[in-house]
Parts: sequence; structure tokens; C-alpha cells
Amino acid sequence: MNKDGPLLGDVLRLGDDPYLKGWGADVLDSEPIAAIGDVSGAVYDLVRANLGDQPRIHPSAYVSPLASVAPDVVIGPEARIHEYSTVRGRTVISGRVHIGYGCEISRSVIGQRSVLSHRATIACSVIGQHAYFATGLVIAVCLLSNPDMLYPSRPVEFGLPDGGRMSTGLPKWGAIVGDRARVGVRVVLGPGTLVGAESIVHAGITVPTAWIPPGSTLHPPTAGYHLTPRTEGVTP
Repeated sequence: MNKDGPLLGDVLRLGDDPYLKGWGADVLDSEPIAAIGDVSGAVYDLVRANLGDQPRIHPSAYVSPLASVAPDVVIGPEARIHEYSTVRGRTVISGRVHIGYGCEISRSVIGQRSVLSHRATIACSVIGQHAYFATGLVIAVCLLSNPDMLYPSRPVEFGLPDGGRMSTGLPKWGAIVGDRARVGVRVVLGPGTLVGAESIVHAGITVPTAWIPPGSTLHPPTAGYHLTPRTEGVTP
């Protein structure tokens, strides 16, 4: 991290993904996150410029006839987009990504071999390679303090290692999740969350705007269940 805040490469390195590197996105690794601002949009612009006249959807990729993929989406080799999923809004899907049914992805980057199980909602975010997300992931992108939630105007801040925050300058900004992170069912990542590589976020957790160091494990405040015997209506 330098005086301008953490670099994108401090959280994840696009150059470690051979597909994104081949598409020229690795030049962003040495740039401060705050200076890039719209990280996913910057990746998209580089990828589209590098592809030129090549197909935006690789011939080896599978897109279900029941999925919806907008024209402004790049899908890499052997990626799979399953039924009832929507991918739109200047999104880049790297190679061998698995997107299960019922997901919605917009203005985001998904690194190679990452898996979204089912019903994930991801926007304005960058996900590293080999990440795994169980069912029901939600990444929030704007602040509830906005006067008009339909047209948010207050810039999102992202978490810093010292517990501070730095502005993105954008009213919609989701999360950056490092390589090989694993996220359980029904997890919510707040706007401006940065999750370090190889971290585990257990099921049912809501993560506020924060910097999660690499190799962290996030447990719910209470786990398990309390068992009591049933005393009424039991068949003898």
C-alpha cells in the first residue's frame, strides 16, 4: 500500500489469472484502488480493447438457452452460464467459470475457475480466481443513507487495513474478493468490502464495509443450535 491507499494487487492480482492477463487487465495491479474507482469497468474496457474483432463469447463457452447474456459481456473459454441466470452491464467472465442457475451479475469481473452455486447477486465487484460462493450470496452496492435509493448519489467508501475508510468516488461500488476465497450460504457483503485471498466466510454472516486480511476465517457470533425435548403432542 502506498500514500494513495492500497493497490489493487494488494487484494488480488489480475495478472495471476492467465485469461485476464492475456486480455491486458494486469496493468491495473499496480494502480491504487481509489484512483481506479470503477475497477470492473476499467477491466472491461481493457479486455474489450484487447479482444478487438474477436468474439466476445468464446466458442467453447456454454450459455444455457434459458440464460440472459447482454451484448456488453465478455465470456472466456469453457465458462458455463446455467439456466435463469442474467449477466449484463460491462461484465467480464474469465475462463472455466461456473455460474449456476438463478444468478444475477452486472458490472463485475469473475476470475478463472470461480464457482457461483445458485442465486448469487453480484454487481460492481471484482472476484478473484478459484473462489467459491455457496447459494444465496448478495453483494450490496450502495448506501442506505442515500436520499433517493433509485438514484444513489453518496459515494461508497472501502475498508482499509487500519480500520479506516477511503472513498471510491462512486455511488455504486460492491466488493473485491481475493483468490481462493470461500463463502458460505446466505452471506451478505456490504458495499466497500475487501476480502483477502484464501479467506473463509461462514454461512449466514453479514460483512459490513471492512478490510478482511488474507487467510482470515469469519465465524458467526453464535454457532450451532439449542436442543430441548418436545413435551407436548408426542406419540407415546
